[in-house]
Amino acid sequence: MDFSWALTLPREQISTLLAGRLAGAMVMGLGLGPSAAGAMRSNVQVAGGYLVMHSHAPAFRVVLVVSGVRCQVDVTDQAFSHSGQYTRFPARAGARGTDLHVERAIVHQQLASNADAVEIHHSQIDGILLRFQIPLLQSSAQPRPEA
Repeated sequence: MDFSWALTLPREQISTLLAGRLAGAMVMGLGLGPSAAGAMRSNVQVAGGYLVMHSHAPAFRVVLVVSGVRCQVDVTDQAFSHSGQYTRFPARAGARGTDLHVERAIVHQQLASNADAVEIHHSQIDGILLRFQIPLLQSSAQPRPEA
């Protein structure tokens, strides 16, 4: 099944909670289990929180694209251009740049605990993109019935 879904919200902390809940509900609406929905909710909230802290745009966008058993998720602000250049680390000098490097590593680790192919990009024009893939058929540790 191929499916896409997008949501744009004001760049506010409360919006990250709403975005996570709606993304998780969308996964549940597709008939997938609570494990995939929980991973989606958690990761969208983490990614949105990072964007809210570091973006200067008035809004952010969450885009989910389901293809097969994976869902690619983009959480981005309005300043990011997919055709523009991005840098691995923003060109901000001083201690704040070092702090951002540490924050990025922490967010990357948090996202990678529930997702694959985690990317965090800052464009040269100050846009931000967080991208990851959630496996939709996550196995849960349930005992198998005896034959």
